[in-house]
Parts: sequence; structure tokens; C-alpha cells
Amino acid sequence: MKTVITNTKLVTENKVFADRAIVIENSKISALPRADSVEPTHFDRVFDAQGAYASAGWIELHTHGISGYDFMDADSEGAVRAMHEYARHGVTGVFPTTMSAPFEEIERALDSLAAAGFNGGAEFLGVHLEGPYFSPEQCGAQPTARLRTPADGEYARLIQKYPFIARIDSAPELEGSEEMAKYLTERGIVCGIAHTDANSATALSAIDAGYRIATHLYSGMSGVHRENGFRYGGTVEACLLRDEVFCEAICDGIHLPSELLKLIYKVKGSEKMVLVTDSMRGAAMNEGECCMLGNQSNGTPAVISDGVAWLADRSAFAGSVATYERLIRTATRLADIPLPEAITMATRTPARAMGIKNKGVLATGYDADITVFDDDIQILLTVVGGIIQYDKKEK
Repeated sequence: MKTVITNTKLVTENKVFADRAIVIENSKISALPRADSVEPTHFDRVFDAQGAYASAGWIELHTHGISGYDFMDADSEGAVRAMHEYARHGVTGVFPTTMSAPFEEIERALDSLAAAGFNGGAEFLGVHLEGPYFSPEQCGAQPTARLRTPADGEYARLIQKYPFIARIDSAPELEGSEEMAKYLTERGIVCGIAHTDANSATALSAIDAGYRIATHLYSGMSGVHRENGFRYGGTVEACLLRDEVFCEAICDGIHLPSELLKLIYKVKGSEKMVLVTDSMRGAAMNEGECCMLGNQSNGTPAVISDGVAWLADRSAFAGSVATYERLIRTATRLADIPLPEAITMATRTPARAMGIKNKGVLATGYDADITVFDDDIQILLTVVGGIIQYDKKEK
């Protein structure tokens, strides 16, 4: 089928090009002509964007769930439904994220993804293991009883059993962390710095060993502090300092205030700042609803209030409930980031962070993963591999 999206404003290469069209053939972008040069009768399907924006499809690096489902539920049918929900919110590719748990529970979650047989919705791009290799001082809502160190070597067994593991996070101060980073890097698997109390010296050494993504910068991460009267940098400062590190930002307007979003952008720019939801199952659920962080049967109770998930006792956040379009709104309106650069943080930059070559750019020859949205960042159309997975007119 030959498809054209016409009368759109293309958001690409940190610029906006008005009155353009996107021609799709065989799951690829084949041309980006001016809209007035397109003859609709030459196409099997025509979508008139009526002046709306179109960008490369949004890539979600860090999400635990959406619309009542968590990937730790280990429910293949639920995972399939979740991928359709992500597409409704403009996401074309997802790295499902696990959390700290006994390895048998993590394996059940991975087995369910292996068996899901994804067909439709956002594309399954690989798994992100967030935990259990974390610092008890910075574990946040993740249970301390389930934490371990990379010295156990279990990550190697998991990688051999589940070749779709694309990223593993760890606190770099733990025993065996640098050895794990080198092991992962040699195999093309991304290593993320997360939930860590490391000082900057330890974090910088870990970056030298291969750590390349700062998981939700500032959240669950040490910053500048004093030791015996002397001031030392933390992991936050190390990740901001080193150019090779991509920095995730939970851009929901709650986890990070405007000044920190602006600081990350000022230091890292759109080439190294990545927008993530870090959403739990409460994403796209209603205000006031109760839900479970982690596995539905043995997770941690949470409640959605004021646009975020809280632990039941309101002592801390239990995770984000943002859907991806909210990130773009927050970046542009709260952090004053120009729309084209915010889109880069949702497309090309996450693709580069994960080493994906054929996605994240609106250009000929790239995968036809496309998100169409209006001035209020409401999703009108989501295309994955040239196939329309969400059309607001047909919902």
C-alpha cells in the first residue's frame, strides 16, 4: 500500500517545514515533497493533516506500564494491549521497563514479553532492566529487600537467555558494576547509571567503563554534598559534565521543576537530553484512582493525585503517570524548549542513545514511524512501520 500524509508541517532536524507531505512505501519513508506537488489519486490511502505537525515517531526509553498494565504483571495479552495504548499517545517504539524484584519474577516478565507475539500498536524495541542492582540509599519506591549487586553475575545468564535485553541499569558504586558495564558494552547492550549514591569520582570512573545513560537524572541520584567539611560532586554532576552521557528527564512537570529541566537542556542540549515518562500502570488512568506499583499481586499500593502517583502514605512519589504527549507540552511550555528541539529529544536522541540506526529521523529511507499532532500536542495519527496504528478520526 502506498500512503501519503499531506498538508503537514514537518518537524525535523530542529526545524519546521510548512506545506509538506510524507510519502510511505513498503514500511519506509520514500519522499518528503511539497504538499502542492502531491496528486492524491496516485495513493492507496491519503491522510490530510490540515496543517498539523508531523514528526518521526516518538521513542519511549523508560516506561513500566500504562492504562492499568505493568510489564511486571507478566501477562502477554496485557503487554499487547499496552502497546496499542502507547500508540494512542503518539509513541511508535517502546523499551518495556522492569523493576527490582527476585530474578524469577523478572524472568516471568521477560518470558511474557517473549511470548507476546506483538502485532500492532507501538513496536517492541527491546527490554530495559531497571534493577535490582541499586543503592539502598537511593532506591526510591523500589523495595530494598529486593536489591542485589552485579557481583552475582546473574545479568550474564539473563542476557544469554533473553537476547532482546537492550539495557541494564546499575548503581556504579556496587561491587562488580564496572565489570558488568564492560561486559554489556562488548555485547552492544547499553548500561545506565541509576538509583545511585556514588560520588562524582566513582561515577566518572563508571562512565569510562561504559555507562552511557543517566536514568531519570536527579531522581534517585546523588548530587553535590559535603564530607568532613569538603564539598564533592555527585553522580548528577558527573553525568552533566561528561559529553558522552545521555541524560533522561522525566518531563512531567512534577518530578523535575522548570529550573532543572532548563539546566539539563542548557548543558546537554537536544542531542543528549532524552524525554522519558518513567510511567507506571497509572498512566492514562483517572485522578484519584488507586493502582499498584510493580506486579499487580505483590506490588506496592499507590494512588494517583495531582498528576503523579504517590505511595499510599504520601511519603514519596510512586512513579509518573504521564503519557508521552505531556512530555512535549511540559518541555515547550515549562522549560521553554523550542518545539523542534523537544521533538529531537523524543526521536533522534533516544534512537542514538540506544544505537538504533533506522528510526528517529524524518527522512527518506528511514522507517515510516510517524506521529501527527496538533498545536496543543493532541495526537491525530500514529504510524508504525508504514501502518496506521491510531487515527483520532476512527477511534
